[in-house]
Amino acid sequence: MDIGKIVDDIKTHLSSDLLKKEYVEENETNPMFGHCYVASETLWYLIPHTIRWAFSPVCGKDEDGITHWWVENKQTGEIYDITGDQYFSKGKTPPYENGKRASFLTNKPSKRCSVLLDKMNEKISQKKVSYDYF
Repeated sequence: MDIGKIVDDIKTHLSSDLLKKEYVEENETNPMFGHCYVASETLWYLIPHTIRWAFSPVCGKDEDGITHWWVENKQTGEIYDITGDQYFSKGKTPPYENGKRASFLTNKPSKRCSVLLDKMNEKISQKKVSYDYF
C-alpha cells in the first residue's frame, strides 16, 4: 500500500462541492482550507481494515480556534496531513502539538466522504487512472 499515492489522489479530487458553506470564501484563495475533515476521513476509509488499527484520526485547534484534522500512524508517529498546505502556504504550522486522537463524527463514511470516494471510484471505472490500493 502506498499511502503517499492515496494522499496525492485524494488531493486531486478535492473540490468546492465538498466544502461546508462557511469555508467556501477562504478556500477561494487557500485551496486546501476546509477540506481537512473529509480528506482525513477518506484516507482513513482507504486504509485496509487489516492495518487500520495502526492508524488514528487526530484533530487539534489552531491559533484561530479552527479544528484541523489529520491521520497519524500510532506506531511510527508519522503524520498524514493531506491539507497541511493550508497552513504551510501562509507560513504557519498546523496544530500538531495540540492534536488528540479522536473518532470521526459518524460510524460509516459521511456524506461528503462518500461523494469523494465516488469521485475517485468513477475515475477508476472510466479507466482514466489505475489505483493499486482498491
